Order: sequence, then structure tokens, then C-alpha cells
Amino acid sequence: MKSGRFWAWVVFILGAAYFFIPLIATVEFSMRMRRGVYSFDAYQIVLGDPRFQATFGYSVLAALFTIILGVLIVVPAAYWIRLRLPQLRPIVEFITLLPLVIPAIVIVFGYIRMYGSNSPLPFLATDTGTNA
Repeated sequence: MKSGRFWAWVVFILGAAYFFIPLIATVEFSMRMRRGVYSFDAYQIVLGDPRFQATFGYSVLAALFTIILGVLIVVPAAYWIRLRLPQLRPIVEFITLLPLVIPAIVIVFGYIRMYGSNSPLPFLATDTGTNA
């Protein structure tokens, strides 16, 4: 039992390090605008830029609009499908999974075009690959 807890902690610490080390490195790098000096100068420059403020404001507005629209559509639809139209549940689940599946399919077709037989790197036209 003790050995299982030890390895669980090892895995947890490695996972936490994998997550936090890049974040800490990014913050540390962003604080070194001048060599050897830690300061918030880079943040002052970026946050003081009117173009950044306009773009950031637009991003926040788009995010809020998306959240509000999503809640106004998803909550009533989930309620309606769950209580009134349970026979449509598989169709709605399929439609909601499409945004997760379609990008992967598009990437595969892009790889086939990139690594196909007419490519400078014809990996798919080999004996171990597929003929594209």
C-alpha cells in the first residue's frame, strides 16, 4: 500500500511540474524586458497600447456574447430534448460532437495531400504507407 501511494505522489509531482514549469518560465521570461532586471515594463507597454486595448476589449466582448448566446440556446435545448423529445437525443449528441471530430478529419486530409505521392516527401507512396 505504501509503494502505491509513493508512485501516486511521484506521478502527481511530475504532472504538476509538467503543468507549472512552462507557466513559471513564461512569466519569468516576460518579466525580463531589460537584461538582468525583473520589472513589469513589458506589461505596461502592452497594456498601454491602444490597439491591444481595442483588440482585447473586442475579444472579451465576443467571449461574453458567445457565452450568453450559448446559455440561451443550450439550456432550453437540453431541457427540451431531455424532457419532451428524448428520441432526438442521439441526433443532438451526434451534432454536438461534430466540432470535435471534423478538425481531425480535415487534418488527416491535409496530411494525405502533404505527404502523398506528388509531394516532395512521399511518405504515403511507400510500401508501408497507403496510396493517396
